[in-house]
Parts: sequence; C-alpha cells; structure tokens
Amino acid sequence: MPKKSKKSQSKRVTLKQKYKVIRKVKEHGRKVAKAAKKSGKKAKPPADPGIPKQWPFKQELISELDEKRRLILEAEARKKAERKRAREVARSEADDEDMGEAPTLEGLQAQAEGKQAEYASRQKRARKEDLTPAQAQERSRRAFFKEFVKVVEAADVILEVLDARDPLAYRCAEVEQFVRAAGPNKKIVLLLNKVDLVPREVVEKWLAYFRAELPAVAFKCSTQKQAQNLSQRRAVPGGKGAKNRGNKGAGPTPSYLQGSDCLGADTLLQLLKNYARNNKIKTAITVGIIGLPNVGKSSLINSLKRTRVVNVGNTPGVTTSVQEVHLDKHLKLLDSPGIVFNSGASAAASALRNCVKVEQLADPALPVSDIVAKCPRQQLMQVYKIPA
Repeated sequence: MPKKSKKSQSKRVTLKQKYKVIRKVKEHGRKVAKAAKKSGKKAKPPADPGIPKQWPFKQELISELDEKRRLILEAEARKKAERKRAREVARSEADDEDMGEAPTLEGLQAQAEGKQAEYASRQKRARKEDLTPAQAQERSRRAFFKEFVKVVEAADVILEVLDARDPLAYRCAEVEQFVRAAGPNKKIVLLLNKVDLVPREVVEKWLAYFRAELPAVAFKCSTQKQAQNLSQRRAVPGGKGAKNRGNKGAGPTPSYLQGSDCLGADTLLQLLKNYARNNKIKTAITVGIIGLPNVGKSSLINSLKRTRVVNVGNTPGVTTSVQEVHLDKHLKLLDSPGIVFNSGASAAASALRNCVKVEQLADPALPVSDIVAKCPRQQLMQVYKIPA
C-alpha cells in the first residue's frame, strides 16, 4: 500500500460538511437581503468594466454603440414633438369651441346627462338633510338592528351586558326571545357590569337571582388611560376589603374595586372556554356581545383583550357597526351597536339609562319629572342647596 504524502493535503470534504457550508451561505445571503430591505438601501448594480483596451474591434464596437444611442435620442425627440403637436391641436379645438362654433349632438347629449346626474345627487343630499330628528333616529335604529341581527346569527354564545345599578331595567326579554328563536344551540350569558358602583352585598344578591335562570358573571371594566397592557385583577374572597361582606347597608368599598384594573375577566374567560370544549375537544366559538347603548360593551372587549382595539365613549352611538376582535385561536368577540326595543319603556326611562343622546330628546323635562318622583323632596333640596 503506497504511503500517503505528508506534503499534499486533500481538499475533499464530507457531503455533510459540504451541504452545511451551502446552507450557511444561503442563510447569510437571506440575512443580508433582509437587512438591506429593512434599511431601504438598494444594492448597487455591478460596475460596467468597459471595453478592454487590447480588444481588436474596439473602434467598430464604439461606433455601433454610438449609432444605437443616436437612434434612441431621435425616437425620443420624435415622440416629444408628436405630444407637443397633439397638445396644440387640442388647445386650438378648445379655443374654437369657446369662440362660438356649433356644438355636436353627442356633445350636447353628454352635457345634458352630466347636468341631470348632478341635479339628482343635489336633490338626494337635500332630502337627506331635511330629515327630522325623529326620522334620523328611526333610520339609525333600523341600521343598528340589522347589525344586531348579524351578530346574533354569527355568534355561538350571546353575552348580554347589564348595568349593576339597575339590572332589570337593562335586561330585555325581547332580545332573549330573539336569540332563542335564532337557534336552539345558542347560549345566553348575563354579565353584570359596573359592579364597583354598587355595594358587594347587592351584587351577590343579583347574581343569585339571575343564576336561577341563566349563567351570570360579575364584571368591572378597566378604566385605565393607556392604549396597551391594561391590567386585570382577581377578587379573592376573604381578602382585604371583604370583612364587610356580611354587613347590611353600604360599607366601605373593597380595595380591589377602588382601582382602575379590570375585575372578573378570569371567571368570564373560564366560562367561555368551557363552552368551547366539545366532547373534551377544544373548538373555536364566536361570542356576540349585546346590550343597551352605553352599557360598556366596547370597554368589555378592550378589558378582555387588554388593549384598546375598539373605540369607547361616554355617549351612546359610538359603535355603529359590527366589530370583530380575535381574543385567541378559540375565542372571537363580536361587538354590536346598542339598540333599544320598544317594550313599554318611555323616552324618560331611556334617557335616565343614558341610552339616547340628550340633544335628541323631544322634551327634556320628562327625565327630570321621573327623578323628582323617585327621590325624596328633602334629599333633592339638600343636594342642590334649595332653601325651604
């Protein structure tokens, strides 16, 4: 067997090493291209080396290139002259029309059709502006009801948001009947929002009352001002602030209700994820959020998402169409505009619930009369400092 020379070393490598080098080169090329694209700098094209000096046919090649360049310049000049001539002809025709030449029949017909379309659009705008406040409100109600129907048809679980200060007034039997008629498999969950505005004992009694019929959850939306990283908290029974749990009357507000954090999100998400389990298999569900105007539907979505993904406001009518928010791969939330069903509720009751705008009230004295009828006279005189 011949001996291996120590002077010459083989440059051959294994296939594993070879393909590894090729892969590294490709990765480096992709990284360089991505960095260049991110910085906005384009790679410079390779410089033209020119014609070698020792090229035997250098002069013939230079003359050929000059001839091609001359032909290109002549073609560009010819096109430029044609465009200029076309502009002059169009300008002269316009001047002839302005001097009083007889217009053609096609021109008159096109002009008449344009004026007719402009008049029709102007009349349409005028009719829209001449709507009375009642007509405009009725039109918006119809549009909001169409969006409400879309949410009910697309949702698997309906989350009806109620105000903890007066839950029965915010609960609508027509809505629940409509949901049950839309599909037998649709679930209804009652959410008692704004629990920080009432005593804890009252919230517990309302939850016990509603849970006799449907699942009910207490909730408090986040009131933080930042756009992201909205915080959430969990109410721990028996913790700080829970010592007044059994007291009658309104005791001190628990500490977990005094802040601006969201409260009750963990319980609500756990309930919704239980609905997403089908035969111990997780499936994706759609949750439609409905309720009267200005009850906190959009704030609820922002609190669950922990980001301001939908607009919120303290006036009714901020949400005008269906808004879709993906909470995770199993939960999709649908925000709907608030609607008021005519179930015997007066205009004064709707105004006291902040369901209609103040400027849309036909008689602003009606809500005031209801407040005076419900509140003791001495208390009103004391609050507004009215002399006896």
